[in-house]
Parts: sequence; structure tokens; C-alpha cells
Amino acid sequence: MSRREVPTPELRCPLCHTELERFWSYCPSCSRRLEWKDTQRETGAECAYCGWMVSDASSFCPWCGRNIQDEDSSDEPLKAPKGFKFHARCDWGCGGGVMYPMRFCPWCGRTQTWRYDHFENACPHCDRGVDDWMATCPWCGEDATGRDLIPRALRRARRLLIVSRIRDWHYRVALRPGVSGVAPRAPKVIELDRRYVTGKRRRDEISWNMLTGLLLHELGHSFLYHHWAWTRTGRFRRAFGEVRKAYRVADEHWVDFERRRIATTLTDYVSAYAATHPQEDFAETFRFYVARRGRLRELFAEFGRKRKGVPVYEKFLVLHDFVRSLRGWR
Repeated sequence: MSRREVPTPELRCPLCHTELERFWSYCPSCSRRLEWKDTQRETGAECAYCGWMVSDASSFCPWCGRNIQDEDSSDEPLKAPKGFKFHARCDWGCGGGVMYPMRFCPWCGRTQTWRYDHFENACPHCDRGVDDWMATCPWCGEDATGRDLIPRALRRARRLLIVSRIRDWHYRVALRPGVSGVAPRAPKVIELDRRYVTGKRRRDEISWNMLTGLLLHELGHSFLYHHWAWTRTGRFRRAFGEVRKAYRVADEHWVDFERRRIATTLTDYVSAYAATHPQEDFAETFRFYVARRGRLRELFAEFGRKRKGVPVYEKFLVLHDFVRSLRGWR
């Protein structure tokens, strides 16, 4: 196995020295706008508008889309001019070759689309490829996690955690395509389905209260994975059961995460969704505990009115005592 090549200085951010890929528009760590000039004299030309390296044979800048045609421009579209590689043909059928990640065809000037399969996820702003470690999208310069689209839900959840006296475990929320959830291999990364936050009034979009409840539920999963050793204790197992067991059915439930009142059905669970799996049982218990600000007296009074069983009381006591133990309280 060959050793990984050390990036050259031009492939590192001049400000924070983060490793870059060629032709990224922004540094994914410090958000610095990047310029890829012809410092190595590969093409011998730069765009007069954006300053990026271009080919003398091109008619349009492949980075900003401006017309740069002059007497040196080729009359026929080329496959790979000097200094550039051939990765695909123009999407619009002009016959010219384009190199990843050119935004425009250098021969006809039309917009190009690329697949970003080697990235872990997609930017919620421009839908291009990003990785989970990126703070800024390298293509559009916006927040790669999409947290700027859900500030109210994040502030609300953060405030509830503080009031509930739960110590921060440095979680990270990101809007991603697909289902919401937390992966055990990355317990601090909480992914929310971005179709719920479209920025437009669509059928899939949910209210801020609903989004906050969903976030608190997923925070419960993240909290559990982050303190996984706690699940091996006898008291936790007696309260919630074996959290390592597999799901028996596909999880296709629609849950009203906006609800703050305890369900009247299922005397041993706080909600119907909590009965589907021990991990969901804990996540729902965590959500109600945080949403009600850790006030056990109010919760237990409601349990009594709704004739909840002893296991429900025990679940909240187990969680409450563990939260206190993390702060060194008895």
C-alpha cells in the first residue's frame, strides 16, 4: 500500500492551513474565499473577472461563466486543453470536454452538474457534496451543516438543556437528506431530515415546536450513545431493558414530537412510540424530561392523574439521578 501524498502548499488554506481539494471555492474550516491562480504556469492564462486559471483556448471561464473569447480561443471545442484534464463531456452536447469541478462549460458557457459520490453528505444550501467535519460548504460558502436554517429550534433546545442541568457533550446538529437519526459510530453528530426545513411553506415542512421536539428526541439518542457504558448498569437495564436488541420491524412511525403531555395509553410508557424499542423508550423519556425542564414533581403529578405504572416513575428517576451524577451531585 502506497503512502499518502503530502499536500503541496497550494493545496492548503493560506489562513488555517486546512487541507484542500483543487478548485474548492471556500475553505471548509475558516470560510476563507479561495482563488486558484496559475501560479505553476500550467496554462499561462487567468480569467480577467475572477482571477482563476483558464485556458487560452477557452471561450468562457469555467469558474465564473464570463465570456473570455479572444483571437487565441479555439474555433472547435477541445477535449482537454493544456493544464486541464478530461473528466466528462459537456452536459448540453456541445462536444467539448470539461474537468471536475468546473461550474460552466469552457466552450459553450452553460452550467454543468456533477455527482459528489465521494462526499459523505450534501450541502442543504447548494446540494453539492460536503463531509461531516466541514463547517463551511467548499462550493457555496454557506453553513455546511444547515444550522443557520434552524436557529430557533437550536436555541430552544440549548436553553432547555441548560435549565434541565444537563451538561453539554459537544453534540453537532446537521441537516442531511434522508431520515433523521444518530449513528452509534458518531454519537455526537445528530442528523435531521432537511425536507422538514425547506424554507418554503410545503407539505413536508414542520413547525418550530415540532422541530424542537424532534431535535430533543434525537438528542436523547445522542446522549445515550455518548454514555453507552451507563446502559450496562443493572438499574438502567431494569428500567429500560436491553437497548442492544435489534429492531423487529421497519421504523415508519409518524410521531407527534410537538406533544408535551404524557400519553394516557400504555401505562408503562410515556408515549406509544416509546414502546417500539428500548432505545426509543429512553429517547422519549429524555425528550419529556428536557421539555418539562427536569421538574419531576410536575411530571409525577401528571403520571398520577393518568394512572401511569411504577416503571414510568423509575425511568425518570434513573435519568434524573444520572444527570445529577454527571455534575457530581448526589
